Amino acid sequence: MFMLILLMLMLLPTTSAFNLQATRYPSSSSSALIACYAAKEMTYEQQNKNSTQIFSRRKLLLRGGGLWTSGMLGYGSGTIDRALAYTIQKVEPDETKIYAEAQKVGNGGRPLRVLWLGSGNMNSLFKNVYFREGNEVIALDLQQPTIKDVSVATTYASEHGYKLRFEQGDATHLKFTDGTFDVVVCSMFLCQDFNPEVVVSEIRRVLKPGGRFGFFEHVEDIDKVIVGKVFGERSVIRVQHYPEKFNVMAGVVRKV
Repeated sequence: MFMLILLMLMLLPTTSAFNLQATRYPSSSSSALIACYAAKEMTYEQQNKNSTQIFSRRKLLLRGGGLWTSGMLGYGSGTIDRALAYTIQKVEPDETKIYAEAQKVGNGGRPLRVLWLGSGNMNSLFKNVYFREGNEVIALDLQQPTIKDVSVATTYASEHGYKLRFEQGDATHLKFTDGTFDVVVCSMFLCQDFNPEVVVSEIRRVLKPGGRFGFFEHVEDIDKVIVGKVFGERSVIRVQHYPEKFNVMAGVVRKV
């Protein structure tokens, strides 16, 4: 067995070190959201200097009895019960496309009610975030943006054909009743100083049956929370991750 592992190590291509440590930032606030985005923009060299847990992709890790190498799970006799029922697409996740996919809910062409969590100052509307024309979007964050930021964002939304309003709130205790929204989306939000399972459970609760959740995150293995613990494997529409190149996992799931 030792010789087999040694042989596999010799055959694996050399790749740069990659930080697999899940990053958490304090409090659900705009500044914390900015910190999450800043981490996404860091070069791998910067991440490696700041990280306390780094390993080369040439190394092999044993996780839950499965053999993991270069981001892929290897399944063999006696190593793991079964493979995942969903496929993780090895591509660079695109935030705009993820939001667009999340809003493809079959509702007879009626406008969708969308909850945008961790909206911060809402400046991401102008470059990354997409909302479909006709939809009603509620932007929610623990920290209140400035009056100017709200005015600029709502004007932009109106010019692009959808309604936007801001509400202050805590994602760990959403104030909405069950089944309120057709869609929930968030970006670089689940990395903060709360239990992501609590937040994702709240997201599922406020979604209507068949409603969709679109996520764009850099927390390691966040699909194991979203899919594995809360929504279930039958919920998956798509999950995207390319760990050798991009420290981002994104996807769309639905409430089944």
